[in-house]
Amino acid sequence: MSKKLIVERDVETPMRDGVVLRADVYRLDSIDPLPVLLQRTPYGKGFSQNSFALMAAERGYAVVIQDTRGMWASEGQGYPFIYEREDGYDSVEWAASQPWANGKVGMFGGSYVGITQLAAASMNPPSLKTIVPAITTCNPVNILYGGGEIQLVTAVSWSLLAWALQAIMRSPANPPEKAQLMGQLITLVDGMSRGGTFKFQPIIDLPLIGRNGLINILPEAYAHPPFDPYWQLIRYNYETLKIPIFHIGGWYDLFIASTLSDYVGIRQQGNLQQKVLIGPWYHGPYDNLVGEVDFGLQASGMLVLPDEIQLRWFDYWLKGIDNGIMQEPPIQIFVMGDNLWRTENEWPLRRTHYSTNYLHSQGAANTLHGNGTLNMNAPSVEPVDSFVYDPNNPVPTRGGNTCCWSAALPPGAYDQRKVEERPDVLVYTSLPLENDLEVTGPIEVHLWASSNAPDTDFTAKLVDVGPCGYARNVQDGIQRARYRVAGESSLLTPGEVYEFTISLGATSNVFKAGHRLRLEISSSNFPRFDRNTNTGQPPGTDVTLRPAYQTIFHDSEHPSHIILPTIPR
Repeated sequence: MSKKLIVERDVETPMRDGVVLRADVYRLDSIDPLPVLLQRTPYGKGFSQNSFALMAAERGYAVVIQDTRGMWASEGQGYPFIYEREDGYDSVEWAASQPWANGKVGMFGGSYVGITQLAAASMNPPSLKTIVPAITTCNPVNILYGGGEIQLVTAVSWSLLAWALQAIMRSPANPPEKAQLMGQLITLVDGMSRGGTFKFQPIIDLPLIGRNGLINILPEAYAHPPFDPYWQLIRYNYETLKIPIFHIGGWYDLFIASTLSDYVGIRQQGNLQQKVLIGPWYHGPYDNLVGEVDFGLQASGMLVLPDEIQLRWFDYWLKGIDNGIMQEPPIQIFVMGDNLWRTENEWPLRRTHYSTNYLHSQGAANTLHGNGTLNMNAPSVEPVDSFVYDPNNPVPTRGGNTCCWSAALPPGAYDQRKVEERPDVLVYTSLPLENDLEVTGPIEVHLWASSNAPDTDFTAKLVDVGPCGYARNVQDGIQRARYRVAGESSLLTPGEVYEFTISLGATSNVFKAGHRLRLEISSSNFPRFDRNTNTGQPPGTDVTLRPAYQTIFHDSEHPSHIILPTIPR
């Protein structure tokens, strides 16, 4: 006998301070109490994963999708991260106490909606039994920073389209004033696609989200470097995350390093009830087409069935169905190049061999037509490479691990040859590989460099070059010079040589026989990251842009290199 599906709209969920949040509830008309799946989202419960909610409800779950504080139908003053711990705890316990609930709650969702899960779990509400955070991080400062550098396109697009939009919609201003604000928002969003928004100076005064704006996300980000104790208020410590967790991530997602380091860190604190699934995806749909590269049907959600995987996880932890999921290896990764899935038992892989590949040239590694090479031979005496980094004409971002407005900056895998034609990009390329080379794990570049500026940036990008010359970006990173020493801020002495460590995150990619490894070195990747003005002034506040003369060393005393986690095959 079929059962009726009940959908309740704007169900009130009171918080401990009296603020009322509102949720939509999807459940079968059943006399039996049901396990609950809760999602807390700032993006609008009416626009969230309604198809998953219907699927889960039909499978015997009560699904609660709630607008977070100050967003859409919920009361209160919305601001990123601040209220998610307490509101998450209260929402879990409210859901568990409803007459249609059996007292067991799981949470689901991605990005900020993954953060709301981790925030609630860090408070250990007794009714929360498991979470499935996707494409997210335990340390939300990673939304804003990478290598000490503001992730500009992410910070601006996310702040405008999520938080400024809501601030306008909820503003007490009269209709003409609200229309003017909405027009300003449209101009700024359209300006992201045309370049003007990201070049606004000083960026800290960007309308709507800067100083004197409707919501001051950019001033807060620039005022506090990534190691500032201020960010501890929104960091979810691994030792607090004690319940079963299923992590989902993507190699081209901006949080890929966090997805894996969070899994490892939580495991080191004794939580062995975890799994992780990593596809080739960016910060978006689970699809086989990632940028302009098709990784094959096996990468597609049509075959992966991520909704089914999540429901299988919830069936085990919330319904007690022994479906064997916990007997399977804890890690499942998609190996690009081979374009196949593989299971593993640990991260990083125990069989990893860390291979050092050194930069070489005859002093002219500029552009892909230069004489830069990459091999495993340590350098002896070699001339330096140099280029001028001009923030008035930064190296453009081409794909990569970006978010959150693809019209402005499409994410994923793209041909990098147009970027490599620039004289301010140093290109180091290996000989064609005789055999397949698998690189799976975290990647790091050690670069010895000097600048005539008191502060600047250095970037690195690993590229897979096919026999036809197609140069696919694999992973990239950046390091702001003033933050070169962890936990410190200090300017450069112009002309002095420093070692910079640039983290490129993690990947799993097989460089096929006949392909070549390539490493790009430069000083900008814009607008993924904001431009360093090279003046030494506080980041985000400067209106002066100065060119910097950069020198890259690769000799016996300064053996610049990339460390690749290679896997025997």
